Amino acid sequence: MSDHSPEPRERLLWPVLIPVTVLVVIGAILYLFSRVLLRVTPTAATITALVVAASILAVAWVVASRPQVTGASMLSMVGGVAGIAMLTGGLALLLGQPTQEAQPVTVALTAPKGAATNGFQTKSLSAPAAYPFTIAFTNDDTGVQHNVVVAAQKTTDPTGAIAAGQPVTGVGTVDVPVGPLTAGSYYFFCEFHPTTMFGTLTVAGPPPAPGAPAGPVITAQDLKFSPTSLDVPSGQPTTITFDNEDPSVLHNIQFFSDKDYTTSIYKGPDVTGVASAEYQLPALDPGTYYFHCDYHPTTMQGTITVAKSGGVSSPTGASSSASG
Repeated sequence: MSDHSPEPRERLLWPVLIPVTVLVVIGAILYLFSRVLLRVTPTAATITALVVAASILAVAWVVASRPQVTGASMLSMVGGVAGIAMLTGGLALLLGQPTQEAQPVTVALTAPKGAATNGFQTKSLSAPAAYPFTIAFTNDDTGVQHNVVVAAQKTTDPTGAIAAGQPVTGVGTVDVPVGPLTAGSYYFFCEFHPTTMFGTLTVAGPPPAPGAPAGPVITAQDLKFSPTSLDVPSGQPTTITFDNEDPSVLHNIQFFSDKDYTTSIYKGPDVTGVASAEYQLPALDPGTYYFHCDYHPTTMQGTITVAKSGGVSSPTGASSSASG
């Protein structure tokens, strides 16, 4: 009797240990499998999950249909589930990766106070060739109606224009979508004040690479700018991405030609965090320029150095001293 006394205990233990062990292993496999599903498109993730679930049920049915379920049977079930998960996960990663698209291109344009007489804040814009873009137009001219019209050549008549934005009375904003244009020089103007509000749109180059900013990036976080100094080339417009990481806090960037912040050369639209916008800085002559946030001017400041020769814009990490 002593040789067979453990047998009843073993008979009670194995029916508990085997299912628990199998469930733990399957749970670990499914958790790892879920990491794969998060890296593929929703459609591929749904199809893959359904295939794996159906395969698990089929394997379980085959194992359960045997006259006697043994430890070897359960191990074969675990192996089958693991094999199916690995195979379908690999196929999902191979065939179901989300396609990266070039990011939308937004060009900022502002009509400041007195724009009817003095014109737009900048007279030069740039956009990629053969790719749609949006002109984010801000009218800061209180009580005065303006709009943006894009034409193939210099004109004062909006008839036959490439794109014409809705009129907006300041203070207000409107987006003007523009379809893909071939490389070249175009003209933009306000149809209400065409002789004073006009500029040149230069279309050239490819759209931004997927996930890449169009140019230098200035981040606002904890009521501070980072970086506080930039190097940009002279003689060409620069697209600056403004990334506001302060939740529910209003920031902007205004650029000046003097360290006393009295002569503005460009004012970017306001951004409430967390959000971002692209600023179209006009072509600048060599020298040092200054920028600050209009809402936090004492803590959020920086400088821009414009080199004498052209080159690729590159942000620098340290603040530069104010030198004309």
